[in-house]
Amino acid sequence: MEFIEPIWSFAEDWKIRLLVLIVLANMYLAIRLYTVMSKARFKAAKEGRVTTETYKATQNEPEDVAVFNRAVVNQFESPVLFYALVVMSLAVGVSSWFTVIIAAAYVATRWRHANEMIGEHVVLKRRKIFVRSIQILLVLMVEVAISAMLRA
Repeated sequence: MEFIEPIWSFAEDWKIRLLVLIVLANMYLAIRLYTVMSKARFKAAKEGRVTTETYKATQNEPEDVAVFNRAVVNQFESPVLFYALVVMSLAVGVSSWFTVIIAAAYVATRWRHANEMIGEHVVLKRRKIFVRSIQILLVLMVEVAISAMLRA
């Protein structure tokens, strides 16, 4: 297995820097969605379609506004597993360039998913993107597990 070692150790500092940037890109997505949701809610309030009572428990929100809330909630579901995997791979020292590529692919699909949700919102297209993101997450999980077992 010594042929695998160079993959893990090549430009170690750059792998970490890129993984940090990839994680920050996913965090920025959540902040972006919060901003878009806030604007949609403010617009709905200005138009008189919602009141402050609507947001005591976020009930009876118009569908065109509620979709932004759902987009924000999505950023605290599977991305939590992503964050845990990246942190775990860094903590255990098993992140490779493959980890970086898979992490970037995951974040790219999360951005596509969010943009589809707050954009055209074609449910079957959005589902396909979501399933792809979960598949990528599973690949990352397997990669971290195998890497940890090989490095032990």
